[in-house]
Amino acid sequence: MRIAIIIGANNVSINVAKTLMDKYEVMIVDSNDDACSRAFKALKSSALVYRGDPSSEDVLNEVGIDKAELFLALSDNDELNYKACSIAKGKGVPLIIARVNNKDNEDLFKELNISMTLSVEDLITKNVESLIMKGLTRALFTDTSTNLTFTIVRVSGDSQLIGKSISYIVNNYGVAIPYIITLNGLIKPSNDYVIEGDNELVIVGSLEDVNRLINDLSSK
Repeated sequence: MRIAIIIGANNVSINVAKTLMDKYEVMIVDSNDDACSRAFKALKSSALVYRGDPSSEDVLNEVGIDKAELFLALSDNDELNYKACSIAKGKGVPLIIARVNNKDNEDLFKELNISMTLSVEDLITKNVESLIMKGLTRALFTDTSTNLTFTIVRVSGDSQLIGKSISYIVNNYGVAIPYIITLNGLIKPSNDYVIEGDNELVIVGSLEDVNRLINDLSSK
C-alpha cells in the first residue's frame, strides 16, 4: 500500500488520517507524548503514530519517507512544517502539502515549490464569511479540499457546556474553535477561555464531531 506521512498529531491530522487510511498506509509523526497518545487512541491500529522530532531527517527516514507518495505537514508550528517539507522535497516525495498557520509565512513555503500550501487564516476566513453572508448560523458547510466542516453555533442559555473551557471542548469533541463571537465582537479564544451562554462558536472539524458538539451545546 502507498505511504502517507502526516506531521503533527493534532485534531486536523487525525481527521485527515481517517480519510486517507483506505488508500494509504498512514504514518503520523509528532514529538509530544500526549498528542501521540490522543492520536493513537483515536485511530487505534488504523495508522502508525510515531513519537519523534518531525524536523529530523533520521526520524523521517525511519517512517519511510523515501517510499512516501504523500507528505502532509499539518502541525501548528510553521517552522517545524517548513523544515519537514524541506526534507520531503529533498527526498523527492511527489505530493507535498503544507499547513501555513501564519499568513506572513506563506511566501516562504511557496519558495520551496511544493505541491500545495493551505493557509489556515484564509481557509477559516473564507468559510466563516460564507456562513455569515448567507445567514447560515447553525448551518453546516463542508470544504471538499480538506473534508472539514465549518459552522457557527450559538450556545443556548441552558447548555450543559456552559462553564467548560475551550481545552475541554477540543479534547472531548476533537474539533477546533478558532473564533468566538461575543457581545464585544470576534475574539480568538485561549485554551482556558470559559464558554458562556449566547456565545457564538466558530467550529471546525469532521462532520461527525461537529454534529456531536452541536447536540450538546443545545441540550441540558
